[in-house]
Amino acid sequence: MGRRMIASQEPENKPVGGSINRSHFILAGLVGLFVDLGAINLLHSQDFSLSFAHITSFITASWISYFVILTWSSKDAIVRLKSKYFVRFIFTLLILFLRGGILATLIQLLDLSLGSAFFICVMASSILSFIGDIFCGFSWQESYDNSEKKWYYFISGIVIYSVILRFFYLGTPELFYEEAYYWNYAKHLDIGYLDHPPMVAWIIWPFIKLMGDNEFAVRFGAFICWFIMAYFSHRLARDINKNAGAYQAVLLVATLPIFFAVGWAMTPDVPLMACWAAALYFLYQALIHDRRMAWLGVGISIGLGMLSKYTIAMLGLAALLFVLADRHSRKWIFRPEPYLAVILAIIIFSPVIVWNAGHEWASFLYQSRDRVAERFEFSLLEFIVSIILIITPTGFLSVIAVLLYNRKIVIFGNDAASGDMISETTNRGYFLLLILTLFPVVVFLMLSLFKETKFHWTAPCWLGIVPYIASIVNPNLPSSANKLLEWSRRAWPMTILICLICYGAALHYLNLGFPGIPYSQNLYLLGWPGFGREIQALAEQIARETNEKILVVGMDRNRIASGIAFYRTKAIESSNDPVNREPVFQTASWHLFGGKSLMYEYWFPTEVQNNKTLLLVSRSIANLTSDDVLSRVRQANDIKEITFSKNGKPVGRYYYRLVKGYQNQQAGYNTPSPLSSN
Repeated sequence: MGRRMIASQEPENKPVGGSINRSHFILAGLVGLFVDLGAINLLHSQDFSLSFAHITSFITASWISYFVILTWSSKDAIVRLKSKYFVRFIFTLLILFLRGGILATLIQLLDLSLGSAFFICVMASSILSFIGDIFCGFSWQESYDNSEKKWYYFISGIVIYSVILRFFYLGTPELFYEEAYYWNYAKHLDIGYLDHPPMVAWIIWPFIKLMGDNEFAVRFGAFICWFIMAYFSHRLARDINKNAGAYQAVLLVATLPIFFAVGWAMTPDVPLMACWAAALYFLYQALIHDRRMAWLGVGISIGLGMLSKYTIAMLGLAALLFVLADRHSRKWIFRPEPYLAVILAIIIFSPVIVWNAGHEWASFLYQSRDRVAERFEFSLLEFIVSIILIITPTGFLSVIAVLLYNRKIVIFGNDAASGDMISETTNRGYFLLLILTLFPVVVFLMLSLFKETKFHWTAPCWLGIVPYIASIVNPNLPSSANKLLEWSRRAWPMTILICLICYGAALHYLNLGFPGIPYSQNLYLLGWPGFGREIQALAEQIARETNEKILVVGMDRNRIASGIAFYRTKAIESSNDPVNREPVFQTASWHLFGGKSLMYEYWFPTEVQNNKTLLLVSRSIANLTSDDVLSRVRQANDIKEITFSKNGKPVGRYYYRLVKGYQNQQAGYNTPSPLSSN
């Protein structure tokens, strides 16, 4: 009792166990804060780039703070601090990349002054550095040395970080051309489209109506869909794993490359994966736990999923295979609930059926007959590499471990006391998710033997095996004599941190760049805000001089047209003319000259464009001088060049040409006379 009284009277600032005096720790943080704030303002005032100023000031302040702590620490504390050197370096990078997103958001989206943005950004990064130091073991509290508690903090911190990182980079990097194309979907809102169902457009539409035509609004739906995917992944993993595996499942969904991307870039795969996760959960409830009402969830999730992408229908086929193979589940063949689920899914999907019926079944044929008719291409190697990239090498090996050593993993996930004790329900659940995962993967694998496959096609499939990989991620998984299982368990923490660093670096590069590192000339849409302004100004100038409405034409399948339409729209000022206010309705693609342009062929029928004046934009001069172009126009201007940059670095060169008297059929205009153009 007396000893406890003495301990309670010890000074609060006394170091514990060779740790650091907390007042010194806080003072060191304040030193770093003031160094950071002063350096970033000084460097930017000397005309250094924003990227150089914020990176240099943060790294300088971080290491000055670190060496101040070393100066004030005891020998034991110095040894401890140096042992955490690498971990602190990792956290410094993570905070640096997140800070870049915060800074860009404050300046570009919120339009704050540089001084205010610098102050808020420095304060935020200082707080994050303090939290990071505590987690890394720089705290005066020995209780943080508890490994189980640290693992819980690690999961929570990583998930929160990944969400915040995506959020602050939603609205600052330019849209990818695919995202700009789906924004065009939303501007031409419909119940169906040629190459994809309409869900992606339906999600984008309300957000751009509420927030305007900007990158944040286009991507915000993806941000929301990620939470839906994470929620059902957590529910499924919690049902399967009776221990903390549910939290590891959320960790994987937050950090594996394809799942991280789903929460940031807006594509049809975003709602597909949210619906896929929901369908897995409800199928598990229906087939393993015999919950009749779960079939309602199955019908809704698959119906909504088919409004996103047709591939979710393979889950229904995989579930049918399980019902036929599983003795306990065959009773559902004679019950009405599965059939009602199918009917419900078809009713939800019916808008796409109606659209196809009115367009000669174009979308169904495009995704089936036209895919099969494509040229032969053996792409098995690319298919396997794509899987390794989207779930990481550690994830790929973990999938193999789950397939080979499922008994050990399943037992651990269900807290079984013996390696011989696995319930029938547990076995059936594993068999169900294995079929739901492998059936679509095998279909895509077979397709890769004779056709090109896309790297992201298998992405939603891996949601079915995430609960079992989550058991491997758990550090409490008993040590195994099997090297593959043990290696996978040990590799996950570092894999997750490396992934986050790569995401942060890539997003920082796309937005603020890095000092001394040029931008690739092959990245579509980098620097396009300025390019869009130039094209819009050029179109307006020509329209004033010719007293005609100018149709801008991107001379490739859909990339140039999609990007120009979006960034022309961002560039314009308010107008009383609703068409001029939305250049999306004045931006077409090169189907006007015999190419393939997907939905642009429906939005801009060639016969409607006859006799119009067109502003052609291309990455290649050859596309502006081809016979397909010259034989369809009466007059053509000289070809001119537009170069544009991002953060002071060149990112692209495009060519444009004004043509007059367009005809949708080749009219034999072989030698158009050049005109003086602006």
